Order: sequence, then C-alpha cells, then structure tokens
Amino acid sequence: MKKHLLISAVLAFLLTSGCSRHEAEARRAKEEAEAKARAEAARNEMDALPKAFRTPDYFKRNEPAKNTVSSPGPKKAVP
Repeated sequence: MKKHLLISAVLAFLLTSGCSRHEAEARRAKEEAEAKARAEAARNEMDALPKAFRTPDYFKRNEPAKNTVSSPGPKKAVP
C-alpha cells in the first residue's frame, strides 16, 4: 500500500514539475517576443520623431526678406 502511494506521489510530482518547465519556457519565449515588438515600435517612433518635429537652425544667418513690391510712381500735381 505504501509502495503504491509513494509511486503515485512521485509520478504526480514529476508530471507537475515537467509541465511547469514547459509553461515557464513558453512564457519566457512569449515575453521575449513582446519585448522585441515593444523595442521595434519604440525604434520606429524614435525614427519618425525627427521628421515630425524640426528644430529651427539657430546658427543660420537671418537675411531680410526681399521687397518685391515696386515703389509708387511720381505723384500727379493736383490743380
């Protein structure tokens, strides 16, 4: 009787420990895949940010805008 109880306890222990290892490996692989996906999404976002937000060139020389409006002609004398 004790022999059967001992054997069944050992088999139950082996089955539960074996399944937990597979679950841990599967969970670890899933977490790694999620981490890679988050890293790729962050990398894509960081690549897109410089295109969306441009900073002005502070060292560029400010040149006045050229005035393309012609000056008014000579005034006519009023009689």
